[in-house]
Amino acid sequence: MNALRIILTVVILAVLGLFVVYNTQSVNVSYLGIKFENMPLWLVVFISVFIGIFIGWFFMFVDELSIKRELKRKDKEIKSLKEEIAQLRQLTITKE
Repeated sequence: MNALRIILTVVILAVLGLFVVYNTQSVNVSYLGIKFENMPLWLVVFISVFIGIFIGWFFMFVDELSIKRELKRKDKEIKSLKEEIAQLRQLTITKE
């Protein structure tokens, strides 16, 4: 398994290296009035990818927080229902 990880890492690094080598042309980027001139194309692509990953991670984190909050609420509800069941089981049944 360790050898497979090393081979996969080498292949990914080689692909990334080839991408960098073949995309060295300079580009100008303007965003919200800020101008970046003569940036390598590979850098623009990597920055865009990492910003996308960060935004996706942020929304996943927010979603995970809401799921944890809902889970705590459900756990409290289950606990109170179990207590109610225990109380009902202690009641004696009387015939009228």
